[in-house]
Amino acid sequence: MRNHEVRFVDSKHYRGDCRRYHKRYPVVLPATLLYNDNEGVVKVLDISMGGCKMIANNHCSPHAKISMTFYTPSEANAEELVACSPIHALVVRSHHTANDHYIINVDFRGALFHEHGIEQLIEIHKHQTHQ
Repeated sequence: MRNHEVRFVDSKHYRGDCRRYHKRYPVVLPATLLYNDNEGVVKVLDISMGGCKMIANNHCSPHAKISMTFYTPSEANAEELVACSPIHALVVRSHHTANDHYIINVDFRGALFHEHGIEQLIEIHKHQTHQ
């Protein structure tokens, strides 16, 4: 069993200058968003150790607390996705697009554990963007 580093990402006093502290990686990934007891599938457009940008069918209010579940490839079958442990996040921005969707930017909150899948997804896409 590998001992994974636990990171903590929480910025109680958000200032615009810390916005890009973590490198973002372009992705196209499904995730599940839980907001106000409503659950829906979203498309993640970029991801970092500090947050992500997604496109959704519904609006999330800025400063709202949400939960997200990411999916990583199964070890037995890379074509099959496995749900990771949910992670908490804070909505930074949410704006309506011309084609009736919402672009939502979130900052992850609390400890980032290996079980959240974020580190694994970044590693997969880091190698894809350098090929």
